[in-house]
Amino acid sequence: MSEKRPLFYPEWRVMILAAGFGTRLKPLTEFTPKPLIEVDGVAMLKLALNRLRKLKPGTLVVNGHHLSPQIKNFLRENNSGFRRLEYIFEPDILDTGGGIRNAARFLNGPFFVTVNADIVSDISLVRAVSQHLRRRSLVTMLLHKKPRYSQVEVDHQGCIRGFGGELKDSANQLLAYTGIQICSPLLLKLMAREKRAAFPLISFYKRLLVAGRRDLKAHIVDTENRFYWRDLGSHEDLTAIADDLKRDKTLACRLGFTG
Repeated sequence: MSEKRPLFYPEWRVMILAAGFGTRLKPLTEFTPKPLIEVDGVAMLKLALNRLRKLKPGTLVVNGHHLSPQIKNFLRENNSGFRRLEYIFEPDILDTGGGIRNAARFLNGPFFVTVNADIVSDISLVRAVSQHLRRRSLVTMLLHKKPRYSQVEVDHQGCIRGFGGELKDSANQLLAYTGIQICSPLLLKLMAREKRAAFPLISFYKRLLVAGRRDLKAHIVDTENRFYWRDLGSHEDLTAIADDLKRDKTLACRLGFTG
């Protein structure tokens, strides 16, 4: 999410999904919330803020649950450069879909972006946003080729056809979700009909597909040759990114370590 220029949509919104427990990172997350776990001395959430600050969103929203006061205090100390920064505490964790719906009052702009707090990347959003608006998509999920995570079935027209890691149509391809998506405000209206308070985003998308929607789209990004991407959900990944930073001296700047 590193750009040479900001997105030219003053009222666009972005949400960082940061309410997870970080179970795979225990014991580190017993006393520190996952978004504040440090990578080479910089908190994951700080990296996300540094990258997003350059894009100049109208509103930035962060949710939290586990060890919430730490996240709230961190945001209070690192809110410079944002026109509006909101923190939402979830007394009961709402999962990814419920968390987005719970933040709807802050996300109703021309479009909004959601970013998982535990991914680090220099993927550009400019082209993805342009494609999303041109296609008038309900959702544009940024996908890439990562067999370890591949769960999203995409047809040759860029339409998402299913989730689950198995191809229903051999003409389609199976791709992985980067943890970044662009959404129409219409998604919030559809989510408002959900009866449960807590629900996973992917389960909600599955129901939309069953109902016949064909405006869930894919934007495929090249993280093999062009962009950097890593999920930081495990101890192995924390070690791997530290090794990557040692090998590539330009990576720290691109990922927000110096921002």
